[in-house]
Amino acid sequence: MEQLLMSPAGTSEIIVAKVIPLFVLLFLTSIMMVAVMKFAFGVPFHGKLPLVLFGAALCILSGISIGTVNSTFAKSAAQAQLMTFFINPPLNATSGVLGPVEAMPKWLQAFTVVNPIHHFAVIARASMLKGSGFADLWPNFLGLLAITLVLGSVSVWRFRKQLS
Repeated sequence: MEQLLMSPAGTSEIIVAKVIPLFVLLFLTSIMMVAVMKFAFGVPFHGKLPLVLFGAALCILSGISIGTVNSTFAKSAAQAQLMTFFINPPLNATSGVLGPVEAMPKWLQAFTVVNPIHHFAVIARASMLKGSGFADLWPNFLGLLAITLVLGSVSVWRFRKQLS
């Protein structure tokens, strides 16, 4: 990190350089998983592939943003990794992927609004299985975009604050 800070790159450029390789890797994995789902397991795909991939891209970016915000609060890589144990299980539990959101207690259902996994699960199910379009799914895309922009901005702000 010290070598990066000594370079002429700005803080935003450093963050983008750290995010892009991870995004590309995860996005390629998403494409591969859709292909495996379709061709190896024969899951019907009634929607539009670009819509699902756009949702996947936003979900990946929001997940990376969660990680970058987390790392700005941690004092070491080990601490950041330990902090994810308190972030990832609640996100998975409240996503509605393993069980319906309606089966959760009412107070817990409110957390799905800020859960990127929930938004992507709705997009993926509705688009792939039902053939829903953007007109039906725009609230979930908006939610993913808002989560990504807010957390991305917070991570840049916190990173700049740490450098000062």
